[in-house]
Amino acid sequence: MKLKTLGLGFILVVLIGCASVHKNDPIDIYQKTQSYKKHSFDDVWSAVLRSIEEMEFTVRSTTKRIGLIHAEAKMDPDPQYLPPLINVIIREENSTIDVNFHIELPGQRDDTGKRRTYANRFFKALRKNIK
Repeated sequence: MKLKTLGLGFILVVLIGCASVHKNDPIDIYQKTQSYKKHSFDDVWSAVLRSIEEMEFTVRSTTKRIGLIHAEAKMDPDPQYLPPLINVIIREENSTIDVNFHIELPGQRDDTGKRRTYANRFFKALRKNIK
């Protein structure tokens, strides 16, 4: 009986040791929204596309009807990581255009400062392009 319990305990330890523990790492996304009045949706849309290009991102897909733009960095400054990804959502509500900017740095965690820098660069370019 003791030998059987010991054998089962050994098998249990081996099985637990062989099992891989997979952590679901959360995706670290930073977002920032700014609102614009006195501008049409089309003007903001065009300014957003120019701003993305100025940031050296390539637009991968757009759906103007719902105000969605997805882009990827042309070159990642750190080749050990995947290139940064951005999504911009443009919404018109009550004669105000909201621009919501999302940035994801795949494989890089807890780097809000870098994400914030991308968002600030984007909105600085957008302010320049929307005039």
